[in-house]
Amino acid sequence: MTEEINLKQTFTDFVNFISRNKNILFGFIFFGVISVIIYQNIKPSYFETQAICMSGIAEYERIEQLEELSQRTAVDLINHLQINISNKDYSEISSLLNLTLDESKSIKSIEAEQLYQQDMNEKFYALNKFEVRLSVFDNNAIESVQSGLINYFNNNGFIKDYHNQYLESNESLIDDIKSEMSVLSTMRMNASSNSLDLSSVNIISGKDDKTISNQIISLAQLKEEIRTNQLLLTPLVFVTDFAKTNKTERDLLIWSILGGFISLLFGLLFSFVRELK
Repeated sequence: MTEEINLKQTFTDFVNFISRNKNILFGFIFFGVISVIIYQNIKPSYFETQAICMSGIAEYERIEQLEELSQRTAVDLINHLQINISNKDYSEISSLLNLTLDESKSIKSIEAEQLYQQDMNEKFYALNKFEVRLSVFDNNAIESVQSGLINYFNNNGFIKDYHNQYLESNESLIDDIKSEMSVLSTMRMNASSNSLDLSSVNIISGKDDKTISNQIISLAQLKEEIRTNQLLLTPLVFVTDFAKTNKTERDLLIWSILGGFISLLFGLLFSFVRELK
């Protein structure tokens, strides 16, 4: 009972304190919010955009990886750029992305993140794509940054060596497939006179989906799959480009609320000290 009375009295005293100093508190809040608004309008505005990318680096490395690490190397390479951006090392950014110094200075932040999808069992699994979020002070630099990222990946020594080896091994495999197709074709022609049938083999895919395809067609499909992967699995490819947005971002609402709250705290402290005196 005594505790309830004490809590009630404390709450009453606090309400009375607020009531006595409401003008001061309102003045602090008003000053804080106005200061934030003025600052946000004075400082440079920025533009936010995003793109979806994919990379064939994991395929070049030919390393068994966990599913969520499939795009990890590419994601880390892009996020590594943020270190130079945060340190304002614009000359290094200019060199890595092949940008002018002014274009490098226009980059506010860049961040990459692996994309996931949720299945029917509410389990998340990694996609073979990732998202890149870009903030720039000049929206005219967005296209240059996109080209710069492609240049950054294509000229990375680690990626270049693995990519060249990947292309060479694929070309060698394609030549072997062509040779095997030629041998099989010759064998089929020769086998017809000996009543042998080498024309087909059973390929079963799934329980209800059964198809019969001869070996030559299977090898031809494998060859085309390899060629498609060579074109698709480049060091960096943009599935969707960065949109050149004209809408500026200032975070005005968030900072106004935060500024008002901090001003309120200072106002409470000022009013408390004032009443003590």
